Amino acid sequence: MEEQLLGSCMRLILIDGLTANNISKFNTKVEALMESDMQFTEVVLDLVNIRNIDSMGVTFVIGLYKKMENQGKAFSVSGASDDIVSLFKLMKLDQFFEMNL
Repeated sequence: MEEQLLGSCMRLILIDGLTANNISKFNTKVEALMESDMQFTEVVLDLVNIRNIDSMGVTFVIGLYKKMENQGKAFSVSGASDDIVSLFKLMKLDQFFEMNL
């Protein structure tokens, strides 16, 4: 996961698959980011490089959304493939956060 702070927007760019074997390291990075002194009001989860997602990956996205919501930060997903967008819409996640294609 790469982090880019662009003004008040934190862009999290996932490089590895959004699958169970990567979730632990993603969570570690998110926790470190939340404990840092970086100031941002919005988080964009960039999935442009992601082709694989499993149930743990979906749980990670939901958990990240909830963490940002609890801290009053905006959250959106960008760059998701058509398959991932379809999955999120099927699960009605598009009703909770914005998806920028």
